[in-house]
Amino acid sequence: MNVKVFFLALLMSMGAALPSYSMDDENVVIILLKQGSGEVQRPRTGVPISANIESGIITTESNSYSGTITVTIKDEDGDTVLSTVENVSVNSQFTTNVSSLADGTYTIYYTLGDTVYYGEFDL
Repeated sequence: MNVKVFFLALLMSMGAALPSYSMDDENVVIILLKQGSGEVQRPRTGVPISANIESGIITTESNSYSGTITVTIKDEDGDTVLSTVENVSVNSQFTTNVSSLADGTYTIYYTLGDTVYYGEFDL
């Protein structure tokens, strides 16, 4: 019984010492799905890009793709709120600033040739 109390006290004290982050500041990975497949695609299984968001900036990394990527972001109503075209090479990255968008849930689409990957993120 005393061991349980000790560990509970230890965990509570660690929580006070650890920094806290709001969702806006935390680095969050955007899970990408291949459109039409319904399966989560991970870099190990051949997804040529990966993305994460931190403080309103989406960083997209090109793991194995070289060429043009069209980035489209749509709001909850399906309206396009941002669209850009990026030229990338293998092992490069680019950023997309979404800090001016209103709070809500968004879907980002990456078009690489005739293949589309998409993922959701919250602001």
